[in-house]
Amino acid sequence: MSNLEVPMYRKNGTRVQLVDLLAKVPANAWDWSILEFDGVGHMPANDSVLEFQTRVRQQPLGLVLTWSEISRFAEAVEYTIDCLVIAASDIDRLEVDKLLADDFQECEIAIRAIDSTEWILFASNPTILEGLEGAARSS
Repeated sequence: MSNLEVPMYRKNGTRVQLVDLLAKVPANAWDWSILEFDGVGHMPANDSVLEFQTRVRQQPLGLVLTWSEISRFAEAVEYTIDCLVIAASDIDRLEVDKLLADDFQECEIAIRAIDSTEWILFASNPTILEGLEGAARSS
């Protein structure tokens, strides 16, 4: 399955947020990881964005979270500039270098924001990918 690129802004001018995308993902037991983040919002542990970015970079597999934790994170994000969020059934087999190069084949889901302009979406399940695309394109 290939990556899908969609604009960060819908035709009606509204912005597609991480929380909009995650709303189309069913509750799950996957391991979620934030590998990159730049944006505005309330960061976990009351970190500043800079402190949060440092914490994410210090972890070999990013900041690993549960479904409920990634959902709370997304709800607290007000504006995403850049990010890479992935979900995997076995996070220990992932290679971060591949993920950073947009090779998401070992992931269940990957959501990447690029420079406040577009989202790159991946889902191993075609139905979930359709939901993600629908969230990005709906007005």
